[in-house]
Amino acid sequence: MNRFGKAAVLLAAVSLASQLGSCGMAKRNQSVIESVAQSSANEEEPDQEIHSGLKIDFDEAQDSCEELIKDEETYTLSSYIDTVVDEDTKTVTLIWPLVNDATEADGVTYANEIVRAFNDACQEQDFSIDLSSEDYYGGLYKTYAVNVQVFREADIMSPEKYFVSMTIPAGSYEKIVPFSEYDGENEVYLSDGPVMVPGGKYSGSKDQEKDSQAAK
Repeated sequence: MNRFGKAAVLLAAVSLASQLGSCGMAKRNQSVIESVAQSSANEEEPDQEIHSGLKIDFDEAQDSCEELIKDEETYTLSSYIDTVVDEDTKTVTLIWPLVNDATEADGVTYANEIVRAFNDACQEQDFSIDLSSEDYYGGLYKTYAVNVQVFREADIMSPEKYFVSMTIPAGSYEKIVPFSEYDGENEVYLSDGPVMVPGGKYSGSKDQEKDSQAAK
């Protein structure tokens, strides 16, 4: 092969190597771009989806509820709050002792506040729950009953003196009333266990007597 032929072969080889190198670089660049894109797509973003049957961390919900109602200027009568959720009976128990200067009217106001605040705290975890409003306790209580108890700290062991003590059945959205006007019985846990305490307007025993007489 003459020198012109060798030169031609060398140039062809250089050109081919250049093309292959360029092709490899392009593939590597494409691979890097895809990797970056995938990494960006996998970055954790706030979960705004509505989930069905999402399990709520109720301890976390209590912490969030405390944050929502810790404004000392608004809730000047607050002592502390406590919450218990029974998944077997689907009942939320909300307890809010107040300072001893509180009145019955204060108790009703605070009961309305804690019912809504706990709902909204749960909604922070599950966006399928409707937020509360002035006229609505919130979507949590479509499926959970709520036993709300508000009283003076000094009366904690005297449930007959509670400002509010009532259970609102799931989905009923009954109006919160003072315990003196409550026409049912409510379960309250004391140091020796649960007791059923009749409200001021409770007439269950009379109704049962009428039913018994009617049955005869």
